[in-house]
Amino acid sequence: MPTWLPGPNRALRACAVAALLAAACDSGPLAPASAPETFDWAGAPIVFAPPPAGWRREGETSGGFKGVRFVREGSVGEAIGVADYFALARRLRRDEIQRIVDRFDDLDQQSFANAARALYAQTADPFTPLEGEVAAAINDALTRAAAAFAGDDRDEARVQLELALAEAGRLEFTLPDVVAAVEFTPERRQEPIRWLVLDRREATVAGVPAVVVDYTFDSPAGTRFGREAYFMHDNHLFVATFIGLKKTVPVFDRLLESVRFPS
Repeated sequence: MPTWLPGPNRALRACAVAALLAAACDSGPLAPASAPETFDWAGAPIVFAPPPAGWRREGETSGGFKGVRFVREGSVGEAIGVADYFALARRLRRDEIQRIVDRFDDLDQQSFANAARALYAQTADPFTPLEGEVAAAINDALTRAAAAFAGDDRDEARVQLELALAEAGRLEFTLPDVVAAVEFTPERRQEPIRWLVLDRREATVAGVPAVVVDYTFDSPAGTRFGREAYFMHDNHLFVATFIGLKKTVPVFDRLLESVRFPS
């Protein structure tokens, strides 16, 4: 549902929004697409074609995200970002436990104890009941594995470590499980009255379910258009964002259309 701003100028604002939506999106011929690149910020590779020449590349490591941000040079703050929601990714333990299983025969007591401590799953504020159940089971198995290894029972330590791995493999997140943690809302921004949600819809990105939100921002320099897309792959939540002029949206949409996940 659109979030309408209160006040006596509500009708005028509605007209302004209608005019913005009706404005032509054609920004002229788009620059040739960049070659697709593979990015991996938190253990889940993603492939997409970055914006064309004229967009400066920066790292993004804030708000629980790890990714990349492209800023249009000489623009009024136009930017496109793609990021992995690391606050969710760090809850996954499957790959980390697998690496210790693979190295098991080379570990001594101290190295195993150090490795096991780093594998414990987060139990606070689980996204789903299943996550809470899996995290507790992983931690119990790791505790038993560490005790067995300390007692020179390597066979039992291996059994418990593989049990922890099996538990980690049970964890699966869906987009509805986690999207609320990152989805755009005016209330999450400074001066919420300046932000207006235009549309929220279901879509697909790289063949997987997605949610797309459109909004506007009344900046001191004029109205800016925003679009965000949220989609999941292999238990990782990806967020693609755009803020800028309406005529530049095709650059963002073209990037979304190029998204692929390596097999």
